[in-house]
Amino acid sequence: MIIEGLQETIESSLKKKEDPLSNIMGQMDTKSGILASVLAGHHVLIEGPPGVGKTTLARQLAAILPAVEASDECSFHCHPEDPVCPACLAKKKEEKKLKSTSISGAQRFVRIQGSPDLTAEDLLGDIDPSMAFKYGPHDWRSFTPGKLLKGNRGIVFFDELNRIPEKLQNALLQVLEEHTATIGPYDLDYAANFLMIATMNPREHAGVEELSDVLLDRFDVVTMDYPETHELETEIIKKYGGKIDNIQVPDKILNLLIKLIRSTREEPWNKDMDQGASVRAALALYEKIQAYAWLEGSKEVSVDHIKKAAVSTMAGRIKTSPESKYYDDSVGLIEELVKEILKGS
Repeated sequence: MIIEGLQETIESSLKKKEDPLSNIMGQMDTKSGILASVLAGHHVLIEGPPGVGKTTLARQLAAILPAVEASDECSFHCHPEDPVCPACLAKKKEEKKLKSTSISGAQRFVRIQGSPDLTAEDLLGDIDPSMAFKYGPHDWRSFTPGKLLKGNRGIVFFDELNRIPEKLQNALLQVLEEHTATIGPYDLDYAANFLMIATMNPREHAGVEELSDVLLDRFDVVTMDYPETHELETEIIKKYGGKIDNIQVPDKILNLLIKLIRSTREEPWNKDMDQGASVRAALALYEKIQAYAWLEGSKEVSVDHIKKAAVSTMAGRIKTSPESKYYDDSVGLIEELVKEILKGS
């Protein structure tokens, strides 16, 4: 499914030698893979650990979606001259002219958060009791569309797809393959012409479901990982890290912070961890050391501020390995790590 206007926008950026996904620094192979899939009209599944920018990347795609013409007050964003939903089709049958309006790229982006509690009704829609009382339970006017259908002519971002149960995975199959959703009680097909950008955490993470082969067959799978280099991660923190007025973070301190974060992903400390600290953890630590400096009336962050903030910021953002002596003791692991990385500083 090639989304209206998206291909032209991407091609225009590339011709100008601009990066359409410039808010993600580095990750060139990942971004190329995603752009290629989008241009081909394929659904994309981004696999990677939490906090590396999967959601940020999907939002950037939404940001470059151009505005399009749509039928006024239509939940499905029908084109006025080519309606697809029952409401617009009924108006057309009555020879009523559909009013036109412009919908922004942001309105064409629908986000769904994966959860074991999510239901098929959340995705596809459900009967509105008050409307069913007025029109009858089998009238299409009693039906309230779910988030998947509201993504028609746009992008549906499904965050943490592998947290939904297998039964719900099966509910996605027809929509992803045929771009329609058949609503049983109404014997009606609802258009679902959207591109899905989904994310999933690595398969070994707790609380995730195995995605079925038939569902995976509907996606191009792209891997996204931590920033490639120390220097790149430093640039990311400088660009996206929150800043407190008049609080300075010397390059030496920032270098130690990045070294501490990256050590959780590299030998020898990564042997104690199933999941290292993410970019999100680095941003959180960068912001908290500034807060500590501000509270103490200091104009500049010091090593002591890293020592104070590291455990509370990082302990909940790593996962210790069952084989590690620090299993069930992430606090102890971070304390030992801080002592080793910051010694002599």
